[in-house]
Parts: sequence; structure tokens; C-alpha cells
Amino acid sequence: MRNNIFTILKKELKRVFLDKKLAFAVFIMPGLTIALIYSFMGGMIDKIGDDAREHIPVVHTINMPMEFRDTASAIYGTGMVIIENDVTEKEIIIQNIAEGKADVLVIFEGNFIDKVKDELPAVARYTNSIKDFSVSGGYMVDSVLETMRKSILTERLGSIKAAEVFVINREDVAKAEEKAGKAISMLLPMLLTVFLFAGAMQVGMDIIAGEKERGTIATMLLTPVKRGHIAIGKMLSLAIVSLASCLSSLAGVIISLPFSKTMFGGGFNIADLSYGVSDFLFMVIQMAAMALSFVSIICLLSALARNIKEAGGYIMPAYMVIMIASMSTMFMKPEGLWSYMIPIYGNILNIKDILTFGYTHRTGIIGLVSTMIFAAVMVWMMVRTFYNERIMKTS
Repeated sequence: MRNNIFTILKKELKRVFLDKKLAFAVFIMPGLTIALIYSFMGGMIDKIGDDAREHIPVVHTINMPMEFRDTASAIYGTGMVIIENDVTEKEIIIQNIAEGKADVLVIFEGNFIDKVKDELPAVARYTNSIKDFSVSGGYMVDSVLETMRKSILTERLGSIKAAEVFVINREDVAKAEEKAGKAISMLLPMLLTVFLFAGAMQVGMDIIAGEKERGTIATMLLTPVKRGHIAIGKMLSLAIVSLASCLSSLAGVIISLPFSKTMFGGGFNIADLSYGVSDFLFMVIQMAAMALSFVSIICLLSALARNIKEAGGYIMPAYMVIMIASMSTMFMKPEGLWSYMIPIYGNILNIKDILTFGYTHRTGIIGLVSTMIFAAVMVWMMVRTFYNERIMKTS
């Protein structure tokens, strides 16, 4: 039995590894593509942020009190340009903001400083929420207005402390490595799940349905090797290919991290990601369990299909379900051990725990066992299809 499965495994792996184009597409291209795309996207995001920070906003005003200009000059110096306008220009300026030709318009009620002593005069601020320069300019204007508000309160009450009830000192007890891990865990578990399934899907549709379409599966089934051994050999080879393809993609993410960390939330130092060998080992184990479950699903659906096109139609809905499950862990994580008992989903949660330094052996084992039981059921069903002549016929 072992020899037969190993023979099929070796045959399928040779088919992938000895085909230079296929090997490049499965093992090299994912990591290379991820590294290039993520580095490029991270660089573009950084550039957009830098452009917004370096841009000097032009703030148009109507009925502007001198206190506004003085406060803005004290806070931003030459980092904000203020233009006084007549009320008749209001509509033109608003239109320019809508078209991205102007940043901010601030309209003060007439005699603002005199009225502020006894009344509540209005201030209208116009920005364009889809223009980065306008949004950042609006935040700067808000800062100036808040400083003015505190200054007026100080004059009115004699001391700003008279308007305050208590002071809040916000302290973050999270460690630097935990903050960095939290940022990485927002996106990476979902990416790894997608990489695993996509790597298996690329070869999986051809490994059974493709051979049906070409008629070569019939020849293989006529050999003295048991059909169950053929099925398991194909599945194991696909699991190896899937895991290798995912590790290539993971390497691409790691390589691009110095340039793409803004895509993972930014705000952390890469040096704070102090993962150990055991962390990577646990992650690979969880990924291997997912790879086995994914290939069992793909092989079963590929065996049920008559050709590659039909296999793609069967596998795509499963791919979408896996994507939704992985994306659901991006912003929330359910409490309780029950969530780790859900096949595949539990593995995704364990990977998230590893990245956030919250992994435990108990939840790790629960996730592995549930997924392996699910994979075993899928493998059993897939093996049964190989013994069904109606399903395995090539025409």
C-alpha cells in the first residue's frame, strides 16, 4: 500500500516539478508577484500619505475674525494659507471645493468675536470628503477652531481649568510586539487561507478532472494499483504543492513587509515582530491541516466533474465560502472554544492567535483535530468516487 501511494505521489510531483513552466507558476510566481504588488501598493499608499502631509492647504474664509488668523499662524505658521473672501464668492468657492480646485471654506457669522461673549454664533466649514487634501485641511481648521474655543473659554471663565471637570491620562499597556502582531493579524490569516486554496485549486482542477478530459485517467485505473491508493496519492501530492505554493506567497509577503506595512495598518516597527521558531512551526502545522482539508474538497469536486471547466464551476463556490470565512476573522474573533471546533475556521483563528502571541496548545489541538476529521470524511468520499464507474467514466 505504501509503495503504491508513494509511486502515485512521486508521479504527480514529478509532473509538477519537472514542468518548468508549471513549477514556476506554482512555486515562484506567487511569492514574486505578491512581493512586487504589495511593495508597489505599499509604496503608493505611503506616497499618497506623504503628499497629503506635505500639501499646504488653502483655507478660504468669509467674515474671518483676526483671532482665527493669529491662532492659525501660531499653530501652523506658513503651513496654512488663509484667503479672505467676500460673501458673494461663497457659491463659487463651494463649487471649486467640489471639483477639487479648493481645499476648505470657513464662514463665520458676522461680528463673531462680539457675539461670542453673549451668544452662540455659528461657524460653517465646507470640505470635500473624497479629496485627501480637503479632508486634511479640514482637520487643521478644526484644530485652529478648538484652540480658539479654549482661548475664549479662558477669557470668559478666567481659567481653562474652570471649564474642565477631570483630566484623562490614556495609557496603553499592550507591548510593542503585541501591537505589531495585531496589525499583521488583521490581514495575514485571510491571505494565507486564500493562498492555500488558490495554490491547490490551480493544480487540483487538472489532477483528476483534467485527466478525465484527456482520457488518461482510464489508463491509470486499469493498472494493478488500487483506486483508493491512486486517489490518496494524488491528494497528498496536491497537498504538498498547495503548501509549497502558500509558503512561497508567505515569503513574498515577508519580503514586501518593509515597503507594505501600511497595508497591514502601519503604526508599528517591523523589528517588534519577535516571532520564534516555534511560532513558525505551529503556523506551518495549522497551514498543513488546512491544506489537507482544502485538497480533499478540491479532489472530491474534481473527481465529480467531467472536465476542467465543470470542475471550476464546482470548486468556485467552495472558494467563495472559504474566502468569506477567512475575511470574517479580520475585524472580530468569537469567544469560546466552540469556534475552534469548526473545521478550517479553527485553524484560521489559531494562525491569528499565533500572530498576536495568544496561541495555546489546547485551542491548537482542537483546531487540528476538527479539521483532520473533516478532511478524513472528504477523503473517504473522494476515494469512494474512484470506485464508482459512472463517475469516473471519461466520456
